[in-house]
Amino acid sequence: MAQFVAQWVYLPLWAASSLVLCAVVALASAGLNPPKSWFNPARGLLTWSRLKAEWSRDPDAWRSYADDRLGRRLRKAPAHQALHVAPAAEGERRVVSVVLPVRFFRGVGAGYAVGVARGLGWSAEVLPVDRGQWHPGAVRAFREYEARAVGAEATGPA
Repeated sequence: MAQFVAQWVYLPLWAASSLVLCAVVALASAGLNPPKSWFNPARGLLTWSRLKAEWSRDPDAWRSYADDRLGRRLRKAPAHQALHVAPAAEGERRVVSVVLPVRFFRGVGAGYAVGVARGLGWSAEVLPVDRGQWHPGAVRAFREYEARAVGAEATGPA
């Protein structure tokens, strides 16, 4: 509950600090390459549905929350090529890769997130929890990418 109330204070501060950090990176040209998520204050927003899942500590509430968030992220990924589809080396197939953050499945565990991803036709792996990782403990889902004819929407696996 404290996070839900405090977010209205720290989100504007986060947005301001993100702008300052962005300006420093742009002006310094020091080769810094922080993840784009650092500049997204909405990432820290505690929504009403997540508050209910966190507050209840009920695994069923978390499963419902996780199913919704993970499914939505995985369905949108193939359509957002610039974010999720990496260029492939010659002779290799392109791969759609999505990082599923821990905040989507904290109450049910990474194994559940892997199961949801596999149920939707993705391969998945739990990322290491090392401090040097950009997304410690998150799940990386991936599968082959195949684009349909010009003008058609991106699709899933071949």
